[in-house]
Amino acid sequence: MENQHNNTLLIVDDETANLEILSLILGKDYTIYTANNGKDAIRKAKEYQPDLILLDILMPDMDGYQTISEFKKLEETSKIPIVFITGLSSEDDEVKGLSLAAMDYITKPFSAPVVRLRVRNQIQLVRLHRELENAVKAAEAANRSKSIFLAKMSHEIRTPLNAILGISEIQLNKDILTQETKDAFTRIFNSGDLLLGIINDILDTSKIEAGKLELNPAQYDFEGMINDAIFINVVKYENKPIEFILKVDENIPSALIGDELRIKQIINNLLSNAFKYTTSGEVELTVTLENSCDTSGNFVTLLFKVRDTGQGMTPEQVDKLFDEYSRFNMDVNRLIEGTGLGMSILQNLSRLMNGEILVDSVSGKGSVFTVRLPQGIAGASVIGKEAVERLKQFRSNYEAKMKRARIVHESLSSGKVLIVDDIDINLYVAKEMLLPYGLHVDTAISGSEAIEKIKENDYSLVFMDHIMPLMDGIEATREIRKLGKKYEELPIVALTANAVSGVKEMFLANGFNGFISKPLGMQELDDVLKKWIPGKKNNNP
Repeated sequence: MENQHNNTLLIVDDETANLEILSLILGKDYTIYTANNGKDAIRKAKEYQPDLILLDILMPDMDGYQTISEFKKLEETSKIPIVFITGLSSEDDEVKGLSLAAMDYITKPFSAPVVRLRVRNQIQLVRLHRELENAVKAAEAANRSKSIFLAKMSHEIRTPLNAILGISEIQLNKDILTQETKDAFTRIFNSGDLLLGIINDILDTSKIEAGKLELNPAQYDFEGMINDAIFINVVKYENKPIEFILKVDENIPSALIGDELRIKQIINNLLSNAFKYTTSGEVELTVTLENSCDTSGNFVTLLFKVRDTGQGMTPEQVDKLFDEYSRFNMDVNRLIEGTGLGMSILQNLSRLMNGEILVDSVSGKGSVFTVRLPQGIAGASVIGKEAVERLKQFRSNYEAKMKRARIVHESLSSGKVLIVDDIDINLYVAKEMLLPYGLHVDTAISGSEAIEKIKENDYSLVFMDHIMPLMDGIEATREIRKLGKKYEELPIVALTANAVSGVKEMFLANGFNGFISKPLGMQELDDVLKKWIPGKKNNNP
């Protein structure tokens, strides 16, 4: 028999002869501890933590049934497996023992081969359980390490991306550039934006694996959501010989409740794939209502279908579609951008929203992706025919979107802003983005310097970086809030390259008034300025 000296047994029996017999049968293979009553068994089990307990039933003072009940009550002994050894042989006795969580039942008189086999089987189960526990602990440790690594890499990559995207956007908003220069900055911006999308996909995957991907349901405008979701793809692929068709049910409620950002992520990803893998032909988005069994009238199920006339997939490829990092036909698609994470994320997002995603595809003919998403209803009105017609007018929507995208920099010359960041290029980007507003802008490269400047100046708004040496942004904000009532009301907005789950809530809980993730976007920055700079309509917290 395999040497088992690393495994220990506690044998409990009030008859010394039985203890001796069992010790003789098992002593060569295990380390043996013995006890002749229930109280002594409990004491020794707590002290020695045996791998298995062999417990007699008929004992004076405290019988085996009472003893096992005590074992299961105690944290130190509750998980130790117990095998009853007894002369009782009725079915009722065995049922009672097993109902008290005994793992097995050995009857007297003892058969040495049976005892060895039953004990060996239980010890093997103990070993397997421990190996499984160790594997789970190792996986959890690896997952924690990965999460820490991804959070750090996200921060490190987002910092230079802040400069790439920020400076590109600043330059693209200047009218003095030549068309050639604008084209160059557009390519730089688009490449940086693609890299940012890859980083976000990786972070989403990490959040899903850690069970930390959260939804943020709120009321949203259906027409605006659809318009935003299709806009980027219609514009990006407008030079491809592809007809884009949009069909929307006019009876869809105009105001719904759900996670608008995640729904747009699903639609955008499906449309992007359809356009990327279709050389010519059609891409169609259909949005309808599915008949629902909900009788309360509070929910509807939206049915999104994205159809294309592209490459299509074989049944084998469809089976692997939702695997992470899965991409097909690399000889044909080697120039198509992407990581293969998108479909796995979409499937998880759909499930998180109590929905599903289905695919029907024929190789060489195209694919149809169907997404079902339950959504809350926020009002009785529906979008109607006019809204559907507006959504179909892509060119007018495009022009209107571009007008809205071109930010009108209102004069905020009465405002005074402090930017705190230990990286010079981040200060440069933020200052250049603030330049068109006519603001007075100061900078600080550390938390301690920021505190001193805040003591000496009346700032309208502070942009505070998170990760800084010696004193980080959270510590600096805590110290600022301690300076008095005036400083408790000073708007402080976090600037950070940390985009992992829960970071916004963490900042708000630590005295910040808002949160902007890097890379900075002009529209987001504009919204924050108009919210907090004095004298504006939206300056209330």
